[in-house]
Amino acid sequence: MRNVVLTAVGLRCAAGSVPVLPDRSWGRPDPDAAALGVPLVARVEGVPEHPDFPDDRKGALAFAAAADAMVGAPMGGRRGVWLGTGLSSLTPDELVRDLYPHLRDGRFDRASLARDLDPSHPAPRRHVPERVTQVIASEYGASIAETSFSACAAAAMSIAEAARAVARDEVDFALAGGHDAMIHPIGLLSFVVLGALSSSVGRPFDRRRDGFLIGEGAAVFRLEAEEDARARGAPILARWLGAGTSVDAHNVTAPHPEGHGAALAMARALRDAGLTAADIDYVNAHGTGTPVGDRAESLAIRKVLGDVPVSSFKGAVGHTVAAAGAVELALCLAAFREGVLPGTVGLEEPDPECPANVLVANVARRPRVILSNSFGFGGQNCALVIGAP
Repeated sequence: MRNVVLTAVGLRCAAGSVPVLPDRSWGRPDPDAAALGVPLVARVEGVPEHPDFPDDRKGALAFAAAADAMVGAPMGGRRGVWLGTGLSSLTPDELVRDLYPHLRDGRFDRASLARDLDPSHPAPRRHVPERVTQVIASEYGASIAETSFSACAAAAMSIAEAARAVARDEVDFALAGGHDAMIHPIGLLSFVVLGALSSSVGRPFDRRRDGFLIGEGAAVFRLEAEEDARARGAPILARWLGAGTSVDAHNVTAPHPEGHGAALAMARALRDAGLTAADIDYVNAHGTGTPVGDRAESLAIRKVLGDVPVSSFKGAVGHTVAAAGAVELALCLAAFREGVLPGTVGLEEPDPECPANVLVANVARRPRVILSNSFGFGGQNCALVIGAP
């Protein structure tokens, strides 16, 4: 097995396109959100459209991030693309136009939709999760194109699969990450119905937390074998150490109250990396700001990793849903570079029901090893471990 390193990253999130530690909330009022009673969203500014994906922010974010990740890439070689993605970014009118023609006797006919290749119809562009992955793979000459649709764990699982492919010498380098944009009427309405969005601001692990700040974004990493990267003098941003996954299937939208699935994913990540709890210097928590989720995750962290420093980026850049594992891993790179354990934007009154050692403010201490959590609906869990370069 080859050692794997991260040599480039393309990032698009509300805080910008350069991995820095955000020190404030990027939530802003939005007309679509206000109509549904959602006060703030963390929207990405200045997203260039891809000509084949008009009005598709989710796709546009991925193309922009992938282009940045390819800057300085080696010529030729075996390439692969692994991306996590989420639900379609469509309007109610488009939903009617796209889906109703493909209903047969009250059931949705997927084969009929797949045959609908009329370029004037949004259907093929919006409802096939892997299409963006396939286009990026085609643009950059990749022979492998895989897509994860595992909710909020999708990007993290894609990065893990890509790293394993590089380690097994199946590709010379991989593009891996995730993209999502749920700041549209159907996406916002979905989370409003679930009661998942905050009525004010995102407050991960805070006593007053009542839901998450919704965001959007994309992050794509370039992963390579360490020997290849060093041979050509490529910058090394981080070392890949390992990953762990689990599916606890406790509830469609809620984790097990004791965080059993989260704990299992973290324990497996430690084992995959060949590390112990004492080796972890900082945990980037999934930390959405929901009452049940934050408590369950903090219990799991305390059980597996003890008193390790913890924080969440979601109070700053929002919950980027399927992209979260990649966007937040990109921000973790700034912790290595700046020599700081990040604080938690939005946290003012730590909840005693959340027993993890959650940081309110930044701490000037350079982490050597970071564990990053991503947990999705249906109990899909993934923990990634990276080391300082």
